[in-house]
Amino acid sequence: MMGEAGQRTLKISIIEPSGHLYGSELALLDILEGLDPSVFRPEVILPYGTPFAAKLSRLGVANLCLLPPDMLHRSRMSKAWNYLRLAWHWQRTKPDLVYVNQGGILRPVSAIAQRLRLPILCQLQTIEDAQWVSSLTDTHARVSTFVCNSTFTAQFARVPAERLSTIYYGYKFKGLQRSRHRTRTSSEPIVVGLLGRVCRGKGHDLVVEAAGRLRRLGVNRFHFRFIGNATEPEEQRLIDGLVAQHGVRDLIEFRGFREDIEAELAALDLLAIPSVVAEGFGRILCEAAEAQVPVLLADSGGLGELSRRFDIGVRFEVKQVDDFLRQLQAIADNYVEVQERFQISARRFLDALDLREYIAVMSRLIIQAATGRAVSMQWLGNTGSAHD
Repeated sequence: MMGEAGQRTLKISIIEPSGHLYGSELALLDILEGLDPSVFRPEVILPYGTPFAAKLSRLGVANLCLLPPDMLHRSRMSKAWNYLRLAWHWQRTKPDLVYVNQGGILRPVSAIAQRLRLPILCQLQTIEDAQWVSSLTDTHARVSTFVCNSTFTAQFARVPAERLSTIYYGYKFKGLQRSRHRTRTSSEPIVVGLLGRVCRGKGHDLVVEAAGRLRRLGVNRFHFRFIGNATEPEEQRLIDGLVAQHGVRDLIEFRGFREDIEAELAALDLLAIPSVVAEGFGRILCEAAEAQVPVLLADSGGLGELSRRFDIGVRFEVKQVDDFLRQLQAIADNYVEVQERFQISARRFLDALDLREYIAVMSRLIIQAATGRAVSMQWLGNTGSAHD
């Protein structure tokens, strides 16, 4: 297929093995929406019955449901049959590049691609994927480039340096308006929110313990909001038990799942991100920056990396309740100054993660990976570097 001025359009076959709407899928959506259709012709291969398919269809991106949603639990024969269908599809369509959106599926995909002589680009967006792919040494030479979303994730990717790329996500603005923020009087408590799945891995238990210590100290200047649900009943029972144990039911408001994130952020004075499990990037920091809600975050993973590189947010030592409380009290003592400093940093931070520049970098990376040669590229935002 030919694009403008006789340029051949690159056919990209993207494997998305989960099809949910989490960070890796949202990042892929941003890329697909930004790619030049005169240069790229993408398709996305998904499991059956996933919410991601509807998003892709609305975007006008071809999507095929060729994988079962429970592939991990299938018998070896069932897996072989499904991968054979995938191989037949590629043999018929002859894509210029296989784009693996989650590294967990690399082993079977690389075996098919090697047989059909198809180059591969593989995204590594979590520590788990980076560690898993590192163990698949027989696949490394078949992949043009492994793309990590932070230098933190990249340090877990034991792959050839000439095939390792580190590309920060660009940020797509969501219309999170600062004008909707509430006006707090000096006598009102500071509203501190946690946004996302309720669980210990996200640090909700740390905040409950912090609330308990504040109660025992007689400090009544904070009100906490948990925005989101526990995905497992056992997780909710554990958090409920901790809330009862510390006697802080009146200090913690369970908001449940909310679609209007703009309204939820606008009602906060401070967003806490006390994640215990280190995140590869930390997209929630970008959303807080757009909404201009100051952030108190655990200094770990890609989240801590972004905070340090762009000097945004207040950091505390991961898993340390004492340091969390120390920083929380310091923010309350100097809230106006913290708010103003965050708003200045937020503008600089989001300018650096310019979406158009990100798409341009990813477009270049895809084109180079489609040659089948080893590619290494780095883009750490507009204040960093974009080079081969």
